[in-house]
Amino acid sequence: MRIRQVMVVGVVWPALALAVPSLASACYVCNQFLQCVELTPGAKLCINNAYSCSMLLPCAGGAGDRFPDGPEEGVTAWSLFDAEGATTPVFAPEGGPLSVGDLARKLAGPRAGLGALADVALAFGTDFAVTLANDAGDGFALRRIDTGARVRLEVREVVNEQPGRVLADQVLGPRDALAVPVVVAGRPRVLVLQAERVPRVGGGPEISRLRRALAEAGRPLPVPAQPLLKARAQ
Repeated sequence: MRIRQVMVVGVVWPALALAVPSLASACYVCNQFLQCVELTPGAKLCINNAYSCSMLLPCAGGAGDRFPDGPEEGVTAWSLFDAEGATTPVFAPEGGPLSVGDLARKLAGPRAGLGALADVALAFGTDFAVTLANDAGDGFALRRIDTGARVRLEVREVVNEQPGRVLADQVLGPRDALAVPVVVAGRPRVLVLQAERVPRVGGGPEISRLRRALAEAGRPLPVPAQPLLKARAQ
């Protein structure tokens, strides 16, 4: 896994988006290990999977044009699986801590219809809306809205790069999971999502755990010539 990361150092998909919000509560950048870390200036949203890192929504830096960092860091985790059989949205309350890969499969349970793992990712940021689609323009749009200790996640289908109908709209606690049928790269898939807020003071071990889990889950996945999903801000 370390060798694979070194080989792709410097590859960032996509480039930083152009629309700049007036104020942001945290800034992130992709470091040399393709991991999202806090740094100013940077982006309001940073997404990394097993082989790439994306920065979107540049945020202002410097005193006077940036709110002080909040006490918590927003983290959203998702695992994308091939679908097996008929699938429907599944909400799994109190399943377990933030997970990716096979651990996320266990959280979603057998009703979710999960086949082979296709992709895993961690997104750092709060109150964002992002489209994730392949070159043909199909995939899903994800919106995160932070409401205190809980997080509302909305998933929409994306066809020809345009968000369409709502596939799921659910408020999640820190141990809840949501499985949503989607279509990516012309194939039926299932997206397993979790979201939480990690304390900035004392939360380092949890972030390290998530990074190790991401690396472990992504180790069997091939590095594609082009990413399965490309992120762009809505």
